Amino acid sequence: MKTFRNFPRTLTAFALPLAMLAGCAEQPSIQTGEDAEVIMGGLAKVDNSRSDLAYIDPNADYARYTKVFIVPLDVDNVEIIQPNTSSSMVNRYNREWELTDSDKAKLQSNFQESMAKALTDGGAFEITDQGGDDVIKLEAIITQIAPSGPKDDQMSRTTARTTVITEGGGSMSLAIMLADGDSGEPLAIIKDTRTSANSTMWGVNNSVTNMAEVRRNFNSWAKQIHDGLLAMQARGNSE
Repeated sequence: MKTFRNFPRTLTAFALPLAMLAGCAEQPSIQTGEDAEVIMGGLAKVDNSRSDLAYIDPNADYARYTKVFIVPLDVDNVEIIQPNTSSSMVNRYNREWELTDSDKAKLQSNFQESMAKALTDGGAFEITDQGGDDVIKLEAIITQIAPSGPKDDQMSRTTARTTVITEGGGSMSLAIMLADGDSGEPLAIIKDTRTSANSTMWGVNNSVTNMAEVRRNFNSWAKQIHDGLLAMQARGNSE
């Protein structure tokens, strides 16, 4: 069975296609015909996606999927772009920003919670812990984090600098694969980057405000997946 890690590293250069179906300036459309951009043998590019990039299998029978298996978020190979003095009202600190085991566990927990809550909204899908022919397997990795300020811990912020002000919390990039829960064949490949919702406003930067932004990002991605899957189901039922 194919898994997310079996696919090329270039996955981190691709992006999520289901988010695209949730309304944007121009209607999303799946490329067709001889000139269509196709990867992995059957995933066609989606134009006008709300994500950075989006590829989806337009021929999959989405109507048969009633369950989602959410694999724990992969946080083992996150590229961290260190804060820059030009983007924050703080001096650069000697200690570099890094993810601890505790940070990784919090990210995984919040991701799981956001996805499960959104996908079960309205009884759309059931969350399961195993594959099957009616299951979509959802695997995701955080590819990059770019914090806007030094990390909120005792080693990174001295007692004289307990309050840090930045222009937003930074940005996060996520790559997602949706696959058939039985065969492992990919249904969609995704990558998207979200920048702080407060990027136009200066405010307090700490562990609480940063995690709140992370949850907002996860909630937004989860809702887009939920809405996109329902749209693909409806598209299949109408054909």
